[in-house]
Amino acid sequence: MTTSDRTEHPRLALLIGAPFAGDVAMHNDVVAMYEVLRKRGLAPEEILSLDGKLDRRLLLGLLRAVRQRMASWLGGELFLYVSGHGFFTAATTAQARVGVWLQKATGGSRRQRVYWGELFETLSVPASVTFTLLPDH
Repeated sequence: MTTSDRTEHPRLALLIGAPFAGDVAMHNDVVAMYEVLRKRGLAPEEILSLDGKLDRRLLLGLLRAVRQRMASWLGGELFLYVSGHGFFTAATTAQARVGVWLQKATGGSRRQRVYWGELFETLSVPASVTFTLLPDH
């Protein structure tokens, strides 16, 4: 793909690693995915990654920035990879809400989490953009 092709058909890969303290697997997953995407032809500027000690504000802020970046796209592709710990709430599958734990409880604080619905709403991917999600929980 040439540079002019990328301008007409923008693409972006967003790699998120949300480990608990002491976990290294999520970081390794993000590194491995980055290498695979580079081998598949994505340029470094087409890959954004965020991993480590995350919180809602940081993650949702990045997603808002990605949404702004896609605002002018008339087409294109967005790939979202998330490696972390999943959770769900509710007693029945009909009521369940699922999401990603961002941090393990420390110092008596509650765990931080983001629901998948919040992620999708914040990204607000335009209908003209092909969106691929690969969750790794």
